[in-house]
Amino acid sequence: MRIVFRRGNGEAIALTFPIIVTILLILLAGLGGVGMVVVKSSQRSDERDVVARMGAKKNYAVLPEMSVALGGGNRTMDLRVRLELDPKIDPKVTDPYAARIADRLSDRMREIEPERLTGADGAKLMKSTITSVVDREVRTIKVRDVLLESMVIR
Repeated sequence: MRIVFRRGNGEAIALTFPIIVTILLILLAGLGGVGMVVVKSSQRSDERDVVARMGAKKNYAVLPEMSVALGGGNRTMDLRVRLELDPKIDPKVTDPYAARIADRLSDRMREIEPERLTGADGAKLMKSTITSVVDREVRTIKVRDVLLESMVIR
């Protein structure tokens, strides 16, 4: 098939090549659009798969930084703690309990010698102590886990 265009002076110009190039460019643009739709739909399914495998996004309540005295001397410990809450609970609900948690934790930490807080066992002891204090003070709120952000003994 040959498409010919004739100018006013009778000169013939073949339009086959420009038409074929235009059609190919339109096809490439269409394929690009279809490819984008496929990629976006696979990303959405990947996000759903991540939520299905890992669960909903974690919900954390940050307690204010606490400085507590340790037993057996004049040593202190600075703590930063996060509480993992049920996803339906607003993290600000723990704010009224922060002072009571810090006070109760200070009382419990006076019973612990600084030497017991070394290594992984010390972190486990701290986590269990904080968990028991939080469970006692915040019974109405479902706390899933206690995370130690930092623990510095001075």
